[in-house]
Amino acid sequence: MGLGGALYSGVSGIRAHQNMLDVIGNNLANINTYGYKSSRLLFSDLLSQTMSTGTNGNPMQVGKGVKIGSASSNFSQGTLEATNNALDFAIQGEGFFVINGGGKDFFSRVGAFDTDADNYLIDSNTGYKVVDTNGNNISVPYNSTVSGKATSKVSLTGNLDASAANETSEVVMTISALTSSSTAATTTTTLNSLDTNTTDYVATDTILITGTKPDGTSVSTTFTYSTDGTTVGDLITKINTAFSSTDTTNGATASIDSSGKIVVKSNKSGKDNLSITLTDGGSNTGKTTWTNHNFRGATYTTSVDIYDSQGTRHTVTMRFVKVGDNKWDLTASMDSSNGTISTSKISGIAFNGDGTFSTSGSNQLAFKFNGITSTQSVIFNLGTSGKSDGLTQNGGDSTAAATSQDGYEYGSFDSLSVGSDGIIEALYTNGITQTVATLKIALFNNLSGLSKQGDNLYAQTTASGEAIYVTAGSGRAGSVSSGYLEGSNVDMATELTSLITAQRGFQLNTKVITTADEILSDTVNLKR
Repeated sequence: MGLGGALYSGVSGIRAHQNMLDVIGNNLANINTYGYKSSRLLFSDLLSQTMSTGTNGNPMQVGKGVKIGSASSNFSQGTLEATNNALDFAIQGEGFFVINGGGKDFFSRVGAFDTDADNYLIDSNTGYKVVDTNGNNISVPYNSTVSGKATSKVSLTGNLDASAANETSEVVMTISALTSSSTAATTTTTLNSLDTNTTDYVATDTILITGTKPDGTSVSTTFTYSTDGTTVGDLITKINTAFSSTDTTNGATASIDSSGKIVVKSNKSGKDNLSITLTDGGSNTGKTTWTNHNFRGATYTTSVDIYDSQGTRHTVTMRFVKVGDNKWDLTASMDSSNGTISTSKISGIAFNGDGTFSTSGSNQLAFKFNGITSTQSVIFNLGTSGKSDGLTQNGGDSTAAATSQDGYEYGSFDSLSVGSDGIIEALYTNGITQTVATLKIALFNNLSGLSKQGDNLYAQTTASGEAIYVTAGSGRAGSVSSGYLEGSNVDMATELTSLITAQRGFQLNTKVITTADEILSDTVNLKR
């Protein structure tokens, strides 16, 4: 082979290590390039010349140098870096964004997007348009609006306090039932047969009835045993007289329910001043432990926004009033400047013994808003019977509230967001979101077969195989993060180490050439 072989081997080594330096230099140059994937250069030896065959049959070969074996990209995940730009997207996975330019699809790991003059979502480097799952260019609806929608459904959740603890309320009832021989009392039950009657009443004994009417007017009257009657019904009649049960505005009406509790209700809703106390006269012979039958009530008020057919918001007040054991009424009201409520009450909201929702007499209210001719019906979802997914009645504070309703006001475009599944949504000023598009994500069986096109773009080749189009979040495609960009995956320490190795390799090959040259020079000088 002669010394020429050493020269050529040295030259091939210099060329190979020069290419290695080029690759390392390019990696280091792109250490801050978003989405950049580092390259790796592999060497392989050139064809070796067989000089002869040894006595043991092994070939005796001399190598001809080194060549570039392969150059491939490392597609390991880069670190996601926050940019706080809503149009910056990053993929945590193997997927690529699909960018269309000049009638051809390109692929990128860098979701540094922007919008052009026509509001199309574009790659900020090239101006190429971003493609959705339908193969269409994605348009951002900057100037779009959403018309208002009338409320048709409201969902109520939260607790209503199981205890009736207020001395004044719209409805008050005895905290414990009146019983006779442990059986619920009725209007015909005599006062002397009550279980809490410790000494029988006699003629002229009195029971004092005091309290306040719903309008705050004081009440003080006396029930005289025998003269006014001797039964629970007679006592209730006296209470009705004292509280002006025939006054539909400021009066209250007493009755006894099936459990034996005396219930006194304001004749007009919305007034919480009602109170009542029963006590025995000081000179009585007969005695009843009326403290066991103190009157208490429970009222809870909250509000909900109802939208009419033009998207105008109206605040509606909801009053929950306890009207019996495990039973409540809901009464709705609103300012007259908004209109009227033609059906304003949901009666008989009942709960089971374990506090779960049971049933209600109705679940619908009807509104007649000013300026709108039609009546608007709204269904109130109070919960599922036997479950705690809506209203409940348990001990503790009342927290019942409207947690959702399907109406909304007029709104204009406010911002854009993208979910981890690649779905782009427009958010409007009224809180409504609308889907704009879904990002098209591409996968390849052989990532190393992709061809780099510059500007962070790749093109498919026969080696990479055809693109496999999917949506984010499916399989190895990965998830999309908004407000982030994927950083370069170049490892500085590794590249600097490789740089030293390449430098030494280059130096050693130059030594081969200079040594071969010196030997050739000595050979020439053998003949003077």
